[in-house]
Amino acid sequence: MRRILLFALCGALALEIGYVAIPTVPAGHLIINWGYYYILGVFSLFAFYAWKLARSRPDVWKGWIRRPGIAGIAIGSGVLFSVWSDPFRHKILFDEFVIQGTAYEMHATKQVSTILRAYNIGGTWLSIDTFLDKRPFFFPFLVSLVHDFTGYRIANMFAVNVACGAALLCLLYWFARELAGRGPAILAVALMATLPLFGQNATSAGMDLHNLAMIALVACLSAVYLRVPSEDRLSLLVLGAVLLVQSRYESIIFIGSTAFVVVAGWARAGRIILPWPVVIAPLLLVPFAWHSRVREAQPLFWQLQEGQTSAFGVSNMLGNLKGDLAFLFNTGPELANSWYLSAAGCAGLAWLGFCAWRWFRRKPRQELSAIALVAVAFGAGIAGHFGILLFYWWAKFNDIVASRFALPMSLAFCVLAAVAVKGLREWRVPALRVAAAGLGVWLLTGGLPAISRRLYTEKNLPMQEIEWEHSVIETRTAPVLVISNKSTIPFVLWHIETIISAVGAQRAGEIRYHMGQETFREVLVMQAIRPTGANGDMGVDPDDMMPPSYHLEMIAEKRFGGRLDRVSRIVSIDPEPEGAEAPDQRPAAPSALRSISADQSRSDPPVAALTSSAVSR
Repeated sequence: MRRILLFALCGALALEIGYVAIPTVPAGHLIINWGYYYILGVFSLFAFYAWKLARSRPDVWKGWIRRPGIAGIAIGSGVLFSVWSDPFRHKILFDEFVIQGTAYEMHATKQVSTILRAYNIGGTWLSIDTFLDKRPFFFPFLVSLVHDFTGYRIANMFAVNVACGAALLCLLYWFARELAGRGPAILAVALMATLPLFGQNATSAGMDLHNLAMIALVACLSAVYLRVPSEDRLSLLVLGAVLLVQSRYESIIFIGSTAFVVVAGWARAGRIILPWPVVIAPLLLVPFAWHSRVREAQPLFWQLQEGQTSAFGVSNMLGNLKGDLAFLFNTGPELANSWYLSAAGCAGLAWLGFCAWRWFRRKPRQELSAIALVAVAFGAGIAGHFGILLFYWWAKFNDIVASRFALPMSLAFCVLAAVAVKGLREWRVPALRVAAAGLGVWLLTGGLPAISRRLYTEKNLPMQEIEWEHSVIETRTAPVLVISNKSTIPFVLWHIETIISAVGAQRAGEIRYHMGQETFREVLVMQAIRPTGANGDMGVDPDDMMPPSYHLEMIAEKRFGGRLDRVSRIVSIDPEPEGAEAPDQRPAAPSALRSISADQSRSDPPVAALTSSAVSR
């Protein structure tokens, strides 16, 4: 009874601290300064209980390591296939650079913030401006740990995503095997590994695959707990759920799935189990509440289009549903989907509905197994996740940037396909052979053609521009100052001093001074050259223009799509006439908003605007 009262007290205290007692701005400062230690503490506790569980069952995991068998071959092949299917590159601009900037700051300063501006001062790369990003920070924390042990490398984020992909396939196999048997589980792994969207995310620098792996991990931990409810297993499950919440915004919905499993475990054990990590669990969710309030207080973070007043609305449902169905059942190579997986998942959903109908009609009803209860709980969570996205203004799966939101549903479809195969095999239908043959036919006729085109990566012109600009900068003699028409963050992560065009145009005196002092060997200006008239004449984008006092010399130029990307160096800057008024020091409209394609611009405005305001201070 004492622990129940303490749990209730912690819940009430969490609501008070999370939403009432601490104002929004101080809450954001608390996350910046103490968020690293919070996530380190939760992760350390999780690792401790995971070690205790592993130590109690050494025969299980040692057997997997010593004799991986056909499952190990399938999982290893799936990882290799996903890595082969798409190049290691940043896919979502500038979201992935922001995540990397957060990981860098967590590594270098142990603060939860994203680097905006930095300079090499006395041989030390020193952060000057940072901001608190809207994204949960468990994934950047993991990347920062890799930085801590191996040194800072941009490639570390790709390595973490490959590890997340491997972990996801292992967890998917285990869960599907417990639910449907070894053969259907291998089919589930193959369905996930051959999904073009999986390979796209396994080779990206985003956090979506990590979130998917965490969903699978918490589902597996739920099954482990529900089979033999105990304090250590429940602690591990609840701590895993807290970490899942810090993986993506929408993952808070899986707290409901976890709570259902916890209560089901109490019913099976015949008592209420409340170890101290579970008692304080509501308090562990307070940072998420703070972070949500910070996000809500910044309308810019929602990336709304002109005229929009809310990110969610009933009016979005029909358009989102049409876009989602267009993605799931697209038969062409222009999207990273698998219509075969969608069809197999729908067949599994129909079979599940038939089984549920039989179960409800049966008297007395057979008690559901632990794995079945978990599948229902987390299936409902994924359905709720899909339902929430239907109301979001930018969640059409057939939008090439938003396709990653389909990953949780794809995971559910893999499990449902395994369930369908198991059910049909019980009726002596060679479902596994038919499904495997169908997968092979789809892979040859639809999967490989879509993968080989790599449409998303190849059409990512903003990323190609940035990579080309970086290659040009590397040929110059360091140190250089870059005036970018996109964002400072990619260049800062490459340890290149950078300001944006709007600020560079206002800082003539300071730039001329540093050129005279040879602080920088060169000052490079990035500009977009695009049609400026009805006759197709090309000119510098007005937002990228430098003042007439800046004398530029072009050093490189390359076409990307319908425009040119030009790199110039500042030869000289004329001094201001005596008595001239000082230029307006207010941040101009961020030039990044025009320099990014229609698909990518929805990712960039918050970053660009924050970059603009921060560097101008």
